[in-house]
Amino acid sequence: MKADSFKVSRVFSSGGDIHYVLPHFQRQYSWEQRNWQTLLDDALALYEEYDPEKEPPEHFLGSLVVINDGIRNGVIPAFNLVDGQQRLTTISLLLCALHDLVQDTHPAVAKRTKRLLMNLDETGDVCYKLLPTTKYGDRDAYTALIRGEKPLLSESGIPAAYDYLRKQLEQKINDGEIQPEFFFIVISNCFQVVFIDLNHDESPYKIFESLNAKGKPLSQADLVRNYIAMKLPTRQQETVFKDHWEKIEYLLQEKRMVGKSRIGELTAFLRHYLAMASRVLCSQEHIYERFRDRCEREFDAIKLFIQEISTLRTFAEYYDRLLRPEHEADPAIQKALRRLNQLELSTAYPFLLAAYAAYHSTAVSKDDFLDLLSVLENYLIRRQVCGEPTNYLNKMFPTLWRDIQIEVENGLTFRNALRQLLANKGYPSDRNVQQAIRTRKQYDSGSQEKLCLVLESINRHLYQGMGGYTVLDGSPTIEHILPQKPSPSWKEELGEALDRTYRDYLHTLGNLTLVTQEWNSQLSNGPFKDKRNALSGHALKMNRDYFSQEISLWNESAILARADSLAQTFFAIWAAFGEASAVTQESYRAPKSVTICGETLPISDKTWRQFMKTVVEWVIQNHPDQFKHVRQQLETHFCDDLTGKKYPRDWHKLSNGTYVYQSDSARGHKSFCRRLLLAVGVPATAWNLEEAEVTA
Repeated sequence: MKADSFKVSRVFSSGGDIHYVLPHFQRQYSWEQRNWQTLLDDALALYEEYDPEKEPPEHFLGSLVVINDGIRNGVIPAFNLVDGQQRLTTISLLLCALHDLVQDTHPAVAKRTKRLLMNLDETGDVCYKLLPTTKYGDRDAYTALIRGEKPLLSESGIPAAYDYLRKQLEQKINDGEIQPEFFFIVISNCFQVVFIDLNHDESPYKIFESLNAKGKPLSQADLVRNYIAMKLPTRQQETVFKDHWEKIEYLLQEKRMVGKSRIGELTAFLRHYLAMASRVLCSQEHIYERFRDRCEREFDAIKLFIQEISTLRTFAEYYDRLLRPEHEADPAIQKALRRLNQLELSTAYPFLLAAYAAYHSTAVSKDDFLDLLSVLENYLIRRQVCGEPTNYLNKMFPTLWRDIQIEVENGLTFRNALRQLLANKGYPSDRNVQQAIRTRKQYDSGSQEKLCLVLESINRHLYQGMGGYTVLDGSPTIEHILPQKPSPSWKEELGEALDRTYRDYLHTLGNLTLVTQEWNSQLSNGPFKDKRNALSGHALKMNRDYFSQEISLWNESAILARADSLAQTFFAIWAAFGEASAVTQESYRAPKSVTICGETLPISDKTWRQFMKTVVEWVIQNHPDQFKHVRQQLETHFCDDLTGKKYPRDWHKLSNGTYVYQSDSARGHKSFCRRLLLAVGVPATAWNLEEAEVTA
């Protein structure tokens, strides 16, 4: 390796002939306005310091790493530009803009500039001192500008960089802020780089890794691409690029993100491919290192390495279908993948890549593959409804395929192995799912697509046997029946129960349904009677059938009743693996007794309402002096008389004549009692609630 400090003029052979080629695996031109402006600001700052009578100031731009690539046309030295293409391309565009602005007014400057950009006596590609990659039209755009022509429309960022630099320079020149001849000297003689010339026996990617160049940071996918380029012999780069890597980058573009991860598609694919191969999901920052280490360890021979790149292309095709199911030819598989995509299943991609490969090799039949997708939907939806954390899945899915193979080798069928394994990997029981449907908050800003899938599936299932089903004539939106901003009519309808119902059930499934945005706006926060009448005439069977019933009040019990109705259909769609449905025999927890400070108090009728009354009476008997203070802390739960109370049945008269609110949920009663006891100095460790399972 040779490293020297070069002025920009020397990089371009001081007007002599030289030819830099960007390897096929280099990324496209990706600098943006902030990068162009930084380079221009550096040049203008140097211009302010420049004095023709003194030694020119110097500014270090970073490093250029090249590998000698022989001779072109018998005399022109050629180099592969391993690192530094963004800076060298932008400097060339700055020189090109200067040339085009002054070719009529300062022909001598224009001529000297042209000699830094072109090998003037040559034809074809060798006439350009710098030759970008063909990606996104970069090469065609650059060479057109150097020739003084208007580039054709393409995705290349090179024309925008040229236009920006030219506009900025033109204004400076017209305002007299810079003189072209001195500005040319600043660019060519004040800008310097460290010029690193590698020989073919060295490991160029190791040099590349250690560089801290000034410019746009390389993504993990960029680092992998450069590693591949530097590992391949030059004579094989073009073939491997055109046959494999070019197709990978076309399918999986880094500018598109995967789900909500904010990771580019190519980077995400490499991460999930490595997780499939190693059964460990590495961090986003270590993708390149894990890829490099795996290749150095397992594919040291060039033939094996090229075969691995070919395998990558195949798996990139599978990954593209996971991201874009419309690229899957089979309609049934396409439909299953579309549904899964609504669940943000990227955590399952390592497993699905292995499954796709097995399906295409016929190791897994189409029926088994479709069953796998259905089982996976079941698993993910039940976990979603129960609010199970997703970080567990990042460890579980990379090992799942291997675990299935072990079970199959031990005699289980593929389908049974899949179900048996998932049933023991954080799979929610029917009881847990039903409880979550009844009481867990399901709605938030990031869950609407998943909620729509659940509700649309429930609605469609209700049409079974009818030969068709109704869908909305616009994009579905989530409607809160008890609205997020209740109008005064809701306060009149629910009275004191409104605050608690709002707190405990607003975002639960029983209070949510599907309508179009137009209907959502019309229903708004209107009274329940108006909403019920509208929904009873709605096109969706889920709304029409349920709200055609006589429902006088949309309170806690009404929301829970609808939640149970939705749960019944939910279990018909996503039945538990080998477990009886919770809907056919509903079970729940009921209070049996409560022990406070060593005193055990039985709950005679095993209701939560009686549990609350028992605890409050214990406080009255044991802490009568503190009760007045407690009432102030929990004032919404107590009153002295029922004057003005619309629903007297919601209140219970205590032994001391005070009324306590009794129409709360189990969770509400437990929360209230916890706060009440704490207020009189009884910590959670000093009391215990014994519950019993009751089957209805």
